Amino acid sequence: MAKNKTNLIGSPTKPSNSHYNKPVSRYFTTLALVIKKHTLKESDLLVTLLTPQHGKIVALAKGARSIKSRRLSSLQLGNTIKVQIYNKNNYRWLSESQTIRSFLKDPKTLIQSNLLFYFLEILNQLIAENQQLDNIYQISQNIIKSIQNNSFNKFVKYEIDFINTLGFGLPKEITISYQSKNYRQCQQAIKSFLESIIQKPLTSNKLFN
Repeated sequence: MAKNKTNLIGSPTKPSNSHYNKPVSRYFTTLALVIKKHTLKESDLLVTLLTPQHGKIVALAKGARSIKSRRLSSLQLGNTIKVQIYNKNNYRWLSESQTIRSFLKDPKTLIQSNLLFYFLEILNQLIAENQQLDNIYQISQNIIKSIQNNSFNKFVKYEIDFINTLGFGLPKEITISYQSKNYRQCQQAIKSFLESIIQKPLTSNKLFN
């Protein structure tokens, strides 16, 4: 795992080395899940995205918070968007974005919002920048849809798929509680297990404490 970093002048980070993905073309267009955003200066956003082919990427959306910008509404947490990314000097810049599916299109309960922020924090903590893992994008989409549909048992099922795909292996208590359909207990066990992996408490969700 590798944490995101931004440099002191607020530019997006250079893509990591090792076996992770590197930019291969000057422009590319991709579907993406918005998992984090951070305000830079007055009108810029540093956006963290999960994509099907490029893994987790960080890009600067210059002027996205401007009143005239059409990108701001699409760059909301949990949204599925279509984006155009521009690579220049080993940095990524988000030039265009279009909403494909908005998480907040319909009103959401507090529980749904909590589950979204909880899962997006997990994604950001466990997936390194530029790291591509097969099926993680689709599983993440399944989790977002289960939250939107208010289907807690499916949310827990896809969380288990997520953990298995990452290769961590399931503790016995998670398997037993899921098989017995004690989904709340299972969720608590999953949350505790994930916190043990990242070695610190998750900050975004107090729902199951």
